[in-house]
Amino acid sequence: MSSHVVEWVSVKNHSALVALTLMVVILATGLTLPVFGQVYKADSQPRIIDITAKRFEFTPNIIHVNAGESIIFRIRSEDVTHGFYIDGYDYHLEIPPLSTVEVGPMQFNELGKLKIRCSVTCGPIHPFMVAEIIVEPNYVLPVFLVLTAGMFGTSVAYIGTRPKNRMLGISTEKELDILRIKVIGPVLKKFLQWRGSNYALLWPNLVIFMIVFASGFVGNPTGNLNFSIAVVWILWFAAVEFMILLGARLWCTLCPLPAFGEWSTRRRLYGVHRLKKWFSLGRKWPKQLDNMWIGALSFLGISLIVPWLVTRPIISGLLFVGLVSIATIMHLVFTKRNFCRSICPAGAYIGYHSVDSLFSVRSRDKGTCDKHIAKECMQGSPNGYGCPWLLYPGGNNDNTFCGQCFECLKSCSLDNMTLKLRMIGKDLPSIAAKAKGKFDEAWMGFIRFTLAPLYMIVFFGPTFWIKDWGNMSNVYGANWPTIGLLTPTPNALSNWLGWAVIVGGLSLAVYPAIFYGFSWLAKQAVGEVKQSAKDLFLSFSYALAPYGMTLWVAFALSLIMVNWAYPLNALLQDPFGYGWHLAPIDKFTWSPLLANMLPYIQAPVIFIGLAFAVNSTYNIGMKLFEDHSKAMKATIVMGVLHFAAALIVMFILAG
Repeated sequence: MSSHVVEWVSVKNHSALVALTLMVVILATGLTLPVFGQVYKADSQPRIIDITAKRFEFTPNIIHVNAGESIIFRIRSEDVTHGFYIDGYDYHLEIPPLSTVEVGPMQFNELGKLKIRCSVTCGPIHPFMVAEIIVEPNYVLPVFLVLTAGMFGTSVAYIGTRPKNRMLGISTEKELDILRIKVIGPVLKKFLQWRGSNYALLWPNLVIFMIVFASGFVGNPTGNLNFSIAVVWILWFAAVEFMILLGARLWCTLCPLPAFGEWSTRRRLYGVHRLKKWFSLGRKWPKQLDNMWIGALSFLGISLIVPWLVTRPIISGLLFVGLVSIATIMHLVFTKRNFCRSICPAGAYIGYHSVDSLFSVRSRDKGTCDKHIAKECMQGSPNGYGCPWLLYPGGNNDNTFCGQCFECLKSCSLDNMTLKLRMIGKDLPSIAAKAKGKFDEAWMGFIRFTLAPLYMIVFFGPTFWIKDWGNMSNVYGANWPTIGLLTPTPNALSNWLGWAVIVGGLSLAVYPAIFYGFSWLAKQAVGEVKQSAKDLFLSFSYALAPYGMTLWVAFALSLIMVNWAYPLNALLQDPFGYGWHLAPIDKFTWSPLLANMLPYIQAPVIFIGLAFAVNSTYNIGMKLFEDHSKAMKATIVMGVLHFAAALIVMFILAG
C-alpha cells in the first residue's frame, strides 16, 4: 500500500472504512443468490434421479444438477415413512414404507447449494437427515471465497493504519453505563438490587427444568417430539450463543442447576442469613483444579455423545440429574460456587466467550473500591452475600468467572457497582498478555473453535457415515422404560471409538499443533522479543474467543431457523410428546425459515468473525510487543491460519 493511500486511510477514517467494507461484503453476499438466479432455460427432456431414503440418510447424498435442467426425483423409502423437502421449494412429500414417490419435473435456476431434508419424523436422528443438491455452475462458492479473501485483505490493511485500542473501527475505551440511562437505568437498578430478582429470574427456568427431567425419563422416546430435546437442544442451545454475545454470562444468572445446593448452604430460599456465611463442610477447592480443565474436558466429553444427547430424551434427563446432583453435593462440601466456576461444561464455554461479550458487570470507579475497607462485595451485607464466584468485583476486569448473580450490586454500600456496554475485545489484550500457564483456557478455545464447523458437518451436512459413527448405528429413541434399546453392538462401539478419535484428536491435538506451528512462525517473523513461541501460542489463542463465538452463532442460526417448530410445539402444546393439544391454537407445521438463504445469512457472520480474529491478534500483539511493526508481522502470520479456517467454513456452507 502506497504512503498516500495509507495517509488517506487515516485514523479518522477507521470507522468509515470498516463500516463500508462490512456493508459491501454483506450486500455482496446477500446479492449473490438473485444475481445468478433466473437466467437459464430448461432442457426439453427431464432427467430422472433415483433417491433412496432410509434411517437416517438419502442416497445419493450429493446430487449435481445443471441450472435450468428439468428434473424428476423418484424417491423410495426402504424402511419407515420419510419426508422429502427441498429448501426454498414448496414440496412436503411423504414416502410410505417400501413405496416410491415421484416429484417433478422441476427446475433449479438459483445457483449454489440446496439441502434436501426429511420432513416427517422417522426416528431420533430425523432432524439431521440431509442430502444436498449442487446447482451447477456453482458460482456461489468462488464468490464466497473471494469475499473471504477481500475481508482478510481489508482487515490486514486496516490494522496497517495503526489503530489504537480499537476493534473494527470502534474504540474499546468507550463504555456505556446502563444504570445511568434515563428511565431504563433506574428501573433496572431497582429490580437487580431487589432481593427477589434472582428468584423472579430463576423460578421460571426451574419449572422448565422440572419438565425437562420428567419428559426426559417418561416422555416420548423420539427426541424432536420431546420437551427435553426440543427445548434444551434446539431453543436453549441456539439462544445461549446470542445470550453470550449480548449478555455475557446471563445464562448463569438464570441457571437453576446450582439452586438446590445454594439454597441449602444459605439456609434460605429468600433473604440473607444474618451470618452471611454458607452452611457447608467448608473445604477449599484444590488450587490445581481452580481452572477450566474439568469444564473444558467435560464439554468435549459431552460432544463425544452429542448425537445421542441431542436426540435421546433419557440421555438428556440423566445428564441434568447428574449435573444437579454434583452441584448440590459440591455446595455442601466446598465453599461457594466451585461447581459453576470449575466443573460445569456450559459454564466453561460461556465463561470463555464472555470475555468478548458486549456486556459486563463492573465498578464505576476502582479507586473508590480500593479505599473502601468494609468490602461488602466480598464479605456480604444485610442486603446481599459476598461474591459466590470468589472474585473481587471492585477490581475485576475479566468476564470469564463473573457469574452475574448481581450480589455485588445488592451488597455494595457505596453504590459503586454497575452494568456496562462496551465493544467486543475490550479486555482481550490485557487478559491475553497475562496468559502464561493458562493452557486450560487455550484448550477451551481450541475445543470450541474446532467443534463449531464439525457440528455444522455432522448435523447439517450430507455425510452419513460420520453421523452414523457418532450415533453408534442406533435407530431407536429412548426414555427410561426403553433405555435398553441403546445398547450398542461391538461393531457400533468400534465405529464410535473412531468418532471419538476424530472429535478428540482434532480439538486436543491436531488444531493446537497447527496453531503452535503458526505461533512459532510468528515468533520467527517478529524476531527478538522476550516472549517465547509458547507464550505467543497461549496469548494469540485468545483471538479464537470472538472468532469462535461467531462460528457458533452461525451454527445456532441453522439450528433454530430450520427446527423452530419443534420447541414451540413442545412449549405450547405437547411437552411429553403424547399427542396433547394444550393451547387453543393449531400446532406449528415444520417448515424451515429462509433455509435456502441460510448460507447468505451465515457467511457475513463468518466474515465479521475473521475480522475480529485479525484485529484481536493485532491488539494482543501491540500489548505484548508495544511495537506496530512486530504486531503487524505476527498478525499476518496468524491471520493466514484464521483465513484458512474461514475458507473451510465457506466450503461447508457453499461447496
